[in-house]
Amino acid sequence: MRKEIWHLTEGLLFFHFAVYFLTSTGQGSVEVLALIPGLVAARPWTLVTFQFIHGGMISFFFSMLVLWIMARPLEQMWGSLRFLMFWFISIAGAAGTAMMLGVPLGGDIFLSTSLLFTFATLYPDTEFLLFFILPVKVKYLAVVAGAFLVFSSLSMGLLAGAANVVGMSAGYGFFLVTRKIPTRRQMGFKLAKKRAAHAIAEEANDAAQRNMAWDARVRQAETESRAAGKIPEGLLPLLEELDAARDPSITVCGPEDFHHIDDEVCRTCVGFAECAARAIRAAAEAGETGLSQD
Repeated sequence: MRKEIWHLTEGLLFFHFAVYFLTSTGQGSVEVLALIPGLVAARPWTLVTFQFIHGGMISFFFSMLVLWIMARPLEQMWGSLRFLMFWFISIAGAAGTAMMLGVPLGGDIFLSTSLLFTFATLYPDTEFLLFFILPVKVKYLAVVAGAFLVFSSLSMGLLAGAANVVGMSAGYGFFLVTRKIPTRRQMGFKLAKKRAAHAIAEEANDAAQRNMAWDARVRQAETESRAAGKIPEGLLPLLEELDAARDPSITVCGPEDFHHIDDEVCRTCVGFAECAARAIRAAAEAGETGLSQD
């Protein structure tokens, strides 16, 4: 089952870069984008745009790094719809808390931390080069990011910090609650597996019915051919029928392993016709030479 990928990560990156360029060159106003509870009615877009505000180059760089490295594989794994829900719930948690507490809010540290925690939960031993030098596992980066979130949140004030913590917790909580829900890819794999198992079961059932219909005739043909030392004319149509039903795509067992439908494997085997025809001819040869087939 194909996942729907809308490239939301690339879209978020574009808006972050666009807003950072406009605000850093003086062509855009940060105040117009920031979430200010008393002005939301006049500026409803700020419920979303507040996340695109960055305090400086370092903050912007690490935010974009996390977004590209961690959000992109999550979107590809989940599909864009589930990733969109993750993003929306995290944004709503931070914005809703800021609105209730009546504090202004700007930045996306809550989303970056939520992405980092989610990625670390899924791939804890993945290593990244910290400052492009030191190899560090992502699970340790998540601990550092959590500590940084608390520190930076406290530096912005307890209320603003609470909004960031709630935003991070909302996104990560959504992931924890829905992590057991199979992805579209997993559902597609399970469905294909069930279809394959059903097809195999149907094929085995059809083969069993066909083999059971042949078995009595094959046993009788072996007896008559052994007694006559040759294949009687009346049995030629049966042999032709068995030869026509031979499946060249499979390799049958040795003659000593053919035990008619008494054997569970033979009963459902699609190679029954080839083995049965071989057994009839062997019985005729054994009767002609006076040898016992056993």
